[in-house]
Amino acid sequence: MSLPDLAPFLDLRRFLSIAHHVPGRIRVKLSITALACLPDVDPAPFVDLTKRIRGVGMTRVNVPALSVVIEYDPVVIPAPLWERLLLGDRAEVERIIAERVV
Repeated sequence: MSLPDLAPFLDLRRFLSIAHHVPGRIRVKLSITALACLPDVDPAPFVDLTKRIRGVGMTRVNVPALSVVIEYDPVVIPAPLWERLLLGDRAEVERIIAERVV
């Protein structure tokens, strides 16, 4: 299986932060700065990528709150993995995705 194009996600993640996280549920917030820097900002690359990760259940976008809620199986996806997806270098993100994308 080939990896999805990570460039849109990697470009977007500088505007993403973890707003709330308990094992099994995470809320990722899009910075308001993104709207100024990227007038056509689209959370789709992040949402599409997360939906393909083994262990992700529900993904819900809250447009007014500029956030995405992801419910996942914490046995399949260790909680610290989310931080690595947002902060890791390109090679680390590629490795994580290669191991977990369905």
